[in-house]
Amino acid sequence: MGFTPPPLAAGSDSLTLNCLLDGFEHVGIDRRGSFQASPVTLWSDHGGMSTGAEATLVGTRPGNVLVILADFTLNQGESLRLDKRLQLRGLKSRADCHVVSSRPGMRAGDRRRGTYVLELQRERV
Repeated sequence: MGFTPPPLAAGSDSLTLNCLLDGFEHVGIDRRGSFQASPVTLWSDHGGMSTGAEATLVGTRPGNVLVILADFTLNQGESLRLDKRLQLRGLKSRADCHVVSSRPGMRAGDRRRGTYVLELQRERV
């Protein structure tokens, strides 16, 4: 996919930021490869029953947000617990979180496998 800059308006001698950004509508930043992915278990309580589901932690974002890949979606605002197995002696790290967003993955492989991208914000203790 190539980028062709938009034409300059007649009499214009400089590009404006809006003019430059117009050509980048479908461009996204993908940083998934720069983070060491690790398996996690997401626990949710429904009707007094605690249910765990496997997922993969693939990154972090500012604001204490964890980026998770899963084969299921969650509701925005839903509270849950994340367990991550630590490399040392099988210990686990736990974090209480809530769902900031849940959307289908945009990569071709994500769409083919039915992968969702979940953003979970860790609760401050």
